[in-house]
Amino acid sequence: MKKHNLILLIAAATLLTSPFKALCSEIIIITSSDIIPYQKAIVGFKSRLPQDTFQEYSINEDIKREGQSVVERAIKRGGDLVLAVGPQATYLIGKHPGSIHKVLTMVLNPEKLLNKNNMFPGVSLNLPIALQLDMMKSGFPKRKRIGVFYNQKLNQKTIDDTSGKALTKDLVIVGLPIASQKEIPEILNSPQFNIDILWIIPDRTVGSEKILKYLIKNMLLKNIPVVGFNDWFTENGAILSFSLDYEEIGRQTAELAQTILRDENPPEPFIQEPSTVKTIVNLKIAEKLNMFISNDLIKIASEVIK
Repeated sequence: MKKHNLILLIAAATLLTSPFKALCSEIIIITSSDIIPYQKAIVGFKSRLPQDTFQEYSINEDIKREGQSVVERAIKRGGDLVLAVGPQATYLIGKHPGSIHKVLTMVLNPEKLLNKNNMFPGVSLNLPIALQLDMMKSGFPKRKRIGVFYNQKLNQKTIDDTSGKALTKDLVIVGLPIASQKEIPEILNSPQFNIDILWIIPDRTVGSEKILKYLIKNMLLKNIPVVGFNDWFTENGAILSFSLDYEEIGRQTAELAQTILRDENPPEPFIQEPSTVKTIVNLKIAEKLNMFISNDLIKIASEVIK
């Protein structure tokens, strides 16, 4: 009996010191708010980490005293890794000096939010530029000039990077810089306005629903297809749009977190783009306006509105 008890004690000690213990981690989740996209990302994140335990906090988009207090209390309580969901949580966790592992998710252009000293790895909300260009080229093979309204202070680097990638695909980005929405009608009515596609990117200056609907209507009257960055656009008359699966972003973020917890160092690229993108084609509007869309795009589209 004594020998049997000794074997049990040795087995228990082995389990406690085995590598499998490291697989069970305590993860702090700090969200910017409780909106549905963030909650979906968290569901996806947890689904890939069933063995781990979680502490969840929300800062309610407060980056001042209350938000800072939430972050301080959460990290002081302890954990193996902290997940920042959304821009406000990411900003605060980036400022925190602690040595805890950090991962971000559901953030558009995190490099604009964090500087080189407080940047940490994660999965952004940035739609892959190359994929969008490939889809536009495939769907509208005879259209080469892609117009983009943008605020230079917010998106000049994005336009510069995109222009270079477009040239390699025999496409041309026609930048349409604006400082105010009031400038848009004048540009649209200018004799120099010459584009084949209007590509709407995330930009606060262009982003009101009223101006977006105005742009879509104006372009359709000119027989110019509009391409947007979420499914709202194809629901409102755009010919092509791209959409993200937030739960899939959460799962992708969980895989990155596992790698960091296991290997200490984040893999390249430091900030990952979403690996799964949904493509939506509004064939109903295209056919109504006799606007050509290639069968190649229709075949590979995630959703076709008829």
